[in-house]
Amino acid sequence: MLSLSAFEPEVLYAFPFRNQQPGTYVYHQHDFLELSIMVTGYSDYNVEGQWRRVVAGQALLFNPGIHHQETQPPNSESLQLHIGFRHIALPGQPPNHMPFSDSLINLGEYRAEFMANARRIIAENQRPTVFGHDLLTQTMVIEQLCWLLRSLPDNKVSNDYAGKQSQSNNVDQTALVNATTYYLNAHYQEELTLGDVAATLHVSAAYLSRTFKAVKGETPSTYLMKLRLQQARTLLEKGGLSVNAVARTVGYQDPYYFSKLFKRYFGVTPTMMKNEA
Repeated sequence: MLSLSAFEPEVLYAFPFRNQQPGTYVYHQHDFLELSIMVTGYSDYNVEGQWRRVVAGQALLFNPGIHHQETQPPNSESLQLHIGFRHIALPGQPPNHMPFSDSLINLGEYRAEFMANARRIIAENQRPTVFGHDLLTQTMVIEQLCWLLRSLPDNKVSNDYAGKQSQSNNVDQTALVNATTYYLNAHYQEELTLGDVAATLHVSAAYLSRTFKAVKGETPSTYLMKLRLQQARTLLEKGGLSVNAVARTVGYQDPYYFSKLFKRYFGVTPTMMKNEA
């Protein structure tokens, strides 16, 4: 059975925003997850180039890297609750990824509970100095995510689904891979070896590499390289750092080696990427 004992997302923010002025916001993306809930009114959202109207009682879930922007149409207003969070690891999913095929979520039979909890979060936001505010907000955000996951069409992360796994070894292996990806995402900026990661997770390096590849289709080293290079690309596109500084920031002490990997993966050098930003 799926255990949520280690389900402890880091809540970056949870705030309501009432928009009464027409206008369009910047087209952007995040390196964390964001949940935007339309509590009252409506507005238009552009998600990866596709515009759609979002009305009261609907929610948008943006996984990291999903581009989006909002337009508040003339003669309209909206009240939304925005929640930013990270450090999510779900069975069979990449780190910090919620398994929805569309950013606009169909809440189904859980809409009433989901929206009621959103209003409780908004109410708590109005009293930030009251004892236990941060803890209570964290708790309510976790409840919000549980309602969200229950609305998955095929309920892939439910207890029922996890209970159908025929061998406990499969569950143990998935847990190990999730722990590995979580650790790599948290420590990719450091100098890491496979042995270091395996020792932290109390398994042998050979077993970790074999299990990770069986579940993810790639080795931990390959996963770490892709993670670092994706983070490097984000930093280069933002500008402000030299190529050497970006290399060190994502865990590469040798800028030449970093540049070779980057070009092999993206087809352009880090310098070219930086100049195009």
